Formats: sequence, C-alpha cells, structure tokens
Amino acid sequence: MSRRDYILNWIHEVSKIRPELGGFAVCPYAKLALYEIIDTNVGKIEPVDGYDVIIFIIEDELKLDEIRKWVKYYNIKHQDWKFFEDCGSYSTFIDKIQTNNGKYNLILAQPKKKLRKFRKILGKTKYYSYWDSKYLKEILEDDYDIITMG
Repeated sequence: MSRRDYILNWIHEVSKIRPELGGFAVCPYAKLALYEIIDTNVGKIEPVDGYDVIIFIIEDELKLDEIRKWVKYYNIKHQDWKFFEDCGSYSTFIDKIQTNNGKYNLILAQPKKKLRKFRKILGKTKYYSYWDSKYLKEILEDDYDIITMG
C-alpha cells in the first residue's frame, strides 16, 4: 500500500461514527473536508489556500521532538494557519480510540478561521467530553477557552 493510500484509509477510519464517542467520529468533519495530501520534505512545507486541511507526509526518520519544532516554526511563519504533528511513533487517543495514523510522520495544516469555527460548533455538543483534558488542551491550545463542553 502506498503512503498516500495508507493516509486515505486513515481518513476513512477517523471519519467513522463511533458509539464509544457518543455517535461522533474521531474527526467529525474529515469525511466532508476538502483536503490535499502532499508527500514532501519537512523543510519545504507550504500551505495551499482552498483546502480545509493539508496533510504533509514527511520523513519517517524524524523524531517527535524534531517534528514539534517544525510545527512550532510553521505556526509562527504562517499565522493564518494552524499546524499539528501526527508522529507515527506517538500514539494519541480519544476515549481509547486511536486518533493518529500510527505509521507515518505527518504535519497537518488547517486555516485557523475555519478550524475555530468548527471547534466552536463542536464545543456546543458533547464531543469534547470524551477527550482526556491534557490531550484536549494540547490540541486546542489557544482555542481551549472557546469551547463550552456541551
């Protein structure tokens, strides 16, 4: 299976409705999102307007700390975008459901305005009540205070 096909399968998995998450998918908007998958060097990431999310597949040998440094760099460089790491060797979960892809190192980029809009909508539901508070704060960062926790 190619790297791209693996990521397409992961998108399908995080789009599935989960009874354990109160009928939510891990990523409730993934199924309808306009996305692009780009296989690139971590130092050559450039967001492209017109997408809800861009998934950059980066070098496999990078460690979590290195990827986080790049994410921090891109969050400063591109202030209208929010970048997240998805490190193949660092598993993340929402209520025992794995959220990361589990194999490849990725950096995801989303336009901040759209991301905040959807976080506010989800914040009015019970979606975030299934999240561990530490992981929730790690992902939401500055947006943590805008959610109401349903």
